[in-house]
Amino acid sequence: MTTCNPNFGNDIRLPTGTAERLAKFAKLTGTTPPEAILDADGAPTDDILDFARANGMSLDWLYFGDAMPLVMRAHNAAREGRV
Repeated sequence: MTTCNPNFGNDIRLPTGTAERLAKFAKLTGTTPPEAILDADGAPTDDILDFARANGMSLDWLYFGDAMPLVMRAHNAAREGRV
């Protein structure tokens, strides 16, 4: 079962759409994101960095909706025969 902290959407420090993208990623991948994604200073928590690394989630996409890193990763994998 996947869960996503509904309070993420209430954190005004998060760029618009971040909570929704994280919830969508969790649902699509069957994963559960960490409870906290920003620390007290507004920086990404170690937990969200570990989650992103372990699950192949782009932080550019999570925070800003920028899909270019995902496109380039797929492109490079195809060029290198890793697909």
